[in-house]
Amino acid sequence: MVDLGPLIYEPSKSIDVQESTIKSLESNEEIRSKISELGWCYNSISKAIPQTSENFWSGHFFPYMESTEELQISINLAMFGFYKQAFSSLRCSLEVGMLSVYYNINDEGHDVVQDWLKSRDTWEANTPRAKKIWQILSTNKNIKEFDAKFGLQDDFESLSYLHNYVHTKGYKFSNHLGKIKSNWQTFESDIFIKCSETYEKVVKLLIKLHILKYPITMIEYEWGRKTGIDNPYPVLDICEVSRVKNLLSRDELIEIEKISENDSFTQDLFEHIKSLPDMTEEEIEDQMFEMDKSIIEMGQGFLEWEESQLKILAHFNNQDDKKSLMRIERVRVWAEANNMMLSKFERLKST
Repeated sequence: MVDLGPLIYEPSKSIDVQESTIKSLESNEEIRSKISELGWCYNSISKAIPQTSENFWSGHFFPYMESTEELQISINLAMFGFYKQAFSSLRCSLEVGMLSVYYNINDEGHDVVQDWLKSRDTWEANTPRAKKIWQILSTNKNIKEFDAKFGLQDDFESLSYLHNYVHTKGYKFSNHLGKIKSNWQTFESDIFIKCSETYEKVVKLLIKLHILKYPITMIEYEWGRKTGIDNPYPVLDICEVSRVKNLLSRDELIEIEKISENDSFTQDLFEHIKSLPDMTEEEIEDQMFEMDKSIIEMGQGFLEWEESQLKILAHFNNQDDKKSLMRIERVRVWAEANNMMLSKFERLKST
């Protein structure tokens, strides 16, 4: 054993909490599926942020990625009984997720994000306060109109209690959570449920902000017909749009559809994409094959890549499952012939 001092919050106790949490989730399909669905939907929103030759690797995508990681960390912390820290991560995810839209509000994120991204010791590099963020977000006509009807800022204010966990506002917001309980991490069903409910509110708010900035994301169209998988446009697949729509109310969907129809940039881009010639199935398959090879060569390795592909297939009701499985088999043949079954790290280790 490694002596780490007089620990009360021992790692072994976290394992006990994790086991209790898993048992609870196994008997509560609603919470389990909701957390999963929200995670997949926010993952899809990554496609809403344009990646161009001008902004690729610029850092404009970093706030979204950091937000995603904080969401995942919050669930991990809650699973192990660190609820106060889970709420703090949700607060961080909310703020940095809003920065994803804030810095890209005028499609200049690749420039304006630089001081903050590089943590420079300047006033401009400080993370802006909520008031400043909303001032900038409200300069977007779509966000401003939607906020006036559905109270986006009110939704944000309703999450202000997260600040109390960050700064420990007394016993209620401490590691004791206002409870008379053991002085170590324990499974607390009601607190885990509150974490999951907060997780839902954070994800829904961030998704709404992103799709209002990029309303073309909610248009259901077979984009792959025109671009294959090498799609530079801020659009989602039909199945992804459907999943995101399930998170929104009927009135919200009607308003977003209206915004999309009246947004000139959205309509111009949509018409441009529709005017492109259709790609052949062979062209698309070759595109996908080359991309898969690249991912495997760069580091992932076939076995890890295959596992992730099968996981994605299991979560999306894809009508082309058979075609996807055939593609996986094609990549397997190539990987075996070129010694690409293991990750790049494992391959280098064996040489």
